[in-house]
Amino acid sequence: MNSNVLKRVLSAIALIEKQNMGVDSAARQVGTDRRTVYKYLQQAGKEIIRSGQGKNFKIAIKDLPKQKGDVLERVKKAISLMERRGMGIDSASKLVGTDRRTVYRYLTRQGIKIVREGKNKKVIIQRQPSQKKLDFLWAMSKGQSATEAAKELNTTVKTMAKVKENGQPIIKKVKRKWVAQFIPVFNHRLVVYGTLTGFNGNTLGRKKVPPNKANQKNLDKDYAEIWWQIDFNNFKSTLDALDVGECHAPQIYLMLKSKLEIPSLNNTQLVTSFNTDPRIQQHILNEGRGTNPSDTLISPLENMFEKYELHFDDDYNWGVDDNMNARPIELLSIKDAQKKYFQPVGLFQVLVLRKGYAEYYPDTPIRMHYRVNVKQEEECRRTL
Repeated sequence: MNSNVLKRVLSAIALIEKQNMGVDSAARQVGTDRRTVYKYLQQAGKEIIRSGQGKNFKIAIKDLPKQKGDVLERVKKAISLMERRGMGIDSASKLVGTDRRTVYRYLTRQGIKIVREGKNKKVIIQRQPSQKKLDFLWAMSKGQSATEAAKELNTTVKTMAKVKENGQPIIKKVKRKWVAQFIPVFNHRLVVYGTLTGFNGNTLGRKKVPPNKANQKNLDKDYAEIWWQIDFNNFKSTLDALDVGECHAPQIYLMLKSKLEIPSLNNTQLVTSFNTDPRIQQHILNEGRGTNPSDTLISPLENMFEKYELHFDDDYNWGVDDNMNARPIELLSIKDAQKKYFQPVGLFQVLVLRKGYAEYYPDTPIRMHYRVNVKQEEECRRTL
């Protein structure tokens, strides 16, 4: 690009940035064309970002997103996912930001054998039996026999019977039937949420858009969505994504009621403000909560949201993040399962959401520990 052309391109870019001018208009005004402008920007590692619609659009020139490492590094990450997790070449390549052809070429050059596996015939690296034990036991935990699980993984029951975990065979023959000696453990991102009832007995908020689906398009500027929500970002469980909420959401709901609904706190200033309403003042006396603000007890829920007589509504919902890997992360011995428990931490808040407005009570989420008993999960597994 000669100096005269470069000067015109730089002038066009200045018009785009300073006067919010479109690429075509800026290029014509300085005597060049849009292709030349785009070519220069690409070589300089920049791109044009246009935001907004109609007359309210904005144009900015920004650096191109940085790539996720070099090509070889991304290929090796994809292969690692295929080896450790049994991922197919398509899923692994997409996850690390490369394409299947690049990964396939590298596997061929390295002499790494690939095969098609499962009902969907996904392309995977041919793994050793020990690398298949997680998927094998996962399949058995979902009701498949050892024979069915082995066939799906292109192996045999005889081969998998020789595989061990911590020195113990992963399956054992009991009365002519192969029985798994380990159960898979998953790590979920679980959310439980619901609405609140106030002093008048009515549900607070519109109750139309759940918190995990709220956005600026479906919220209202005048009428708020008011929800309570508890997030577990690392919820270990022997139940998969289909059953974990059905089993634990009822217990989590009862835990919240027992810890947050029962009057147990003093807040003289808040109670004084409650008493400005004669109906609330009389209700406090009738309930035997106290005779004056200094000795009146309020619930943690009332204290954080600053509203009297708050209760969790009977109906609640739960959801599991589909973006997290659905495969198990480890194995738990059947012998240890009866005594094993996990203790995930939930983050609790009350959300008030309107179009262009969001408020959270309290500002910092309350950390709440929930105990996951594997023995209880076995009971859930039989009934779900």
